[in-house]
Amino acid sequence: MSIQQIEEDVLRGGRFRIFRYNFSVIVLSFQRSSEVRYFRAGQGYGAHAWPWTLLSMVVGWWGFPWGIVFTIQTLFTNCMGGKDVTPELLAAVLGQQRAAATMARAARPKADIWLWCLRIFILLIPLSIFAAIASVEHTTR
Repeated sequence: MSIQQIEEDVLRGGRFRIFRYNFSVIVLSFQRSSEVRYFRAGQGYGAHAWPWTLLSMVVGWWGFPWGIVFTIQTLFTNCMGGKDVTPELLAAVLGQQRAAATMARAARPKADIWLWCLRIFILLIPLSIFAAIASVEHTTR
């Protein structure tokens, strides 16, 4: 795509995004980002958040104390659709003023079904834990 085509697509909702992930080894915790990926207007990006989020959920918690903090940050960022780096990349290519004007006129992308499923999945985890604890307390009485 040419720069002009990218600018036109950004106006319709196209975005450059990165997704976060983290991993921990006992007392060492690392937070990293995926590669920058361009999502055209109307193209869903929720499915790309799943692998990074699941990786963080499996190997991110285990570092103390930052593993838990990084994992919560990662879950929040990825559930919101990753980090939008479009303004920074456009500023580097088009210049700060033109990039700011383009972003001010640009349509906001909407969350796709995969991103909503990820949000629901993440919300169900603490609810399931709470229900299990309540169930155990209820049966021991």
